[in-house]
Amino acid sequence: MQMPPFTPRLSKISKERYKISFLPDGYPGKMIGDKVELHPIYGIYVIRDYLYQYKKTKEERFKQAVIQVAEAAINRMEEFQGALVFWYKNDSVFNSTSKSYYSALTQSYYAEVFAQVYETIQEDRFLKAAERVYLSLKIPVQNGGVMHLSTKGPSIQEYPMSPNGYVLNGWFSAISAISSYATIAADGDAEAFWHDNLETLIKMLPLYDAPLLANSRYALNGIATIKLKVEHTDIEFKKVALYVPEEGNSEVHVAEKNLYENIMLASTVHVSDDAIFTKDKRATISLLISRYSYPVENELQMEVYSPKDTLLNLSILAPRYAPKREVDKQKPDYYELKPISLTKGMNQVNIKLPWKPLENVARATTFKQFGTDWHNVYHHIHLNRLLHFYELTKHPVLLHYYKKWSEAVELWEDMPLYEGVKSERYK
Repeated sequence: MQMPPFTPRLSKISKERYKISFLPDGYPGKMIGDKVELHPIYGIYVIRDYLYQYKKTKEERFKQAVIQVAEAAINRMEEFQGALVFWYKNDSVFNSTSKSYYSALTQSYYAEVFAQVYETIQEDRFLKAAERVYLSLKIPVQNGGVMHLSTKGPSIQEYPMSPNGYVLNGWFSAISAISSYATIAADGDAEAFWHDNLETLIKMLPLYDAPLLANSRYALNGIATIKLKVEHTDIEFKKVALYVPEEGNSEVHVAEKNLYENIMLASTVHVSDDAIFTKDKRATISLLISRYSYPVENELQMEVYSPKDTLLNLSILAPRYAPKREVDKQKPDYYELKPISLTKGMNQVNIKLPWKPLENVARATTFKQFGTDWHNVYHHIHLNRLLHFYELTKHPVLLHYYKKWSEAVELWEDMPLYEGVKSERYK
């Protein structure tokens, strides 16, 4: 069928950013070059748009468009441990990790929108699909799912990272969608689950504050580069891990590039069979540092073998914040750690990574380009969700950060850091 037009808002966003085009089965993807690439979340945007127009106009063409896109989305999902999952395949252009995964944000949105389709057109198959999609949110991370049980309570992962990323806009938005689904489906388990997630999030809100930048943080982890230099000899790495207090250890492995993982950069080490050595007495490690433990430091834990007594020197490349995520052409800023003595033989080295050079490791929200203008999408999502959940729960912490981060936006206009960007929300 010929798909009907979008609302002016989605049409504008599609033209400027999403580049929506339909696949043969009616599922929407993104036009990249001359190919339509499947994006799991695009079905949600289009179903929402057509559902809005159908409710407003009662025109049959919008109803049929809703059904076609919803059916196409369901048909592209796969069964996983009793749930229904829309995978971000490892060969997808929209997957920046090294393996296939599914997203709590995408899944929660589908649970909500399928429930809304059911509510509007009264076809039970869409409610059943919503219920099965919701089940995916309860599968633990260690079993290939998205639920992470932290020491502060349950959370759901927008995308897989170790240590957990706690992406704020994705977490907030997922909780909101689960709340909507729970109401429509009269699902008591989902009602309790979103409340439990919100309680966890509230405990962690202070960790997202970035007062020096008058901003909020996108997530609680981020990449930091550690340079290692050994005097007079090469050493062998037996075990390398990042330890985040209260979250545990995350393994560090050798890889060509960082796909939101903890790695030793392959080009900087020498690998012989299963043994890993420094190369020319140097190595580079890229870590996903987590603010979950703040102010307690993360630790780089290494078991190394040295053929002689020597010194190990380490330096941290201090991350910088750039509002437009532009390439920073300034000279890199390295923070030198105290040299560590290694003795001949096996050495267990635990290195606390100070927060001073890592203040910007959990990046504050940045700005996206829409046409010729730059808007901060995620900070305004944070504000909208804070207000929404404050109105539902009247929790004072939510109101505190809503006021604080709203006042932060008013400062942007006079801050040189934010020159050339828009303070107002993109509409």
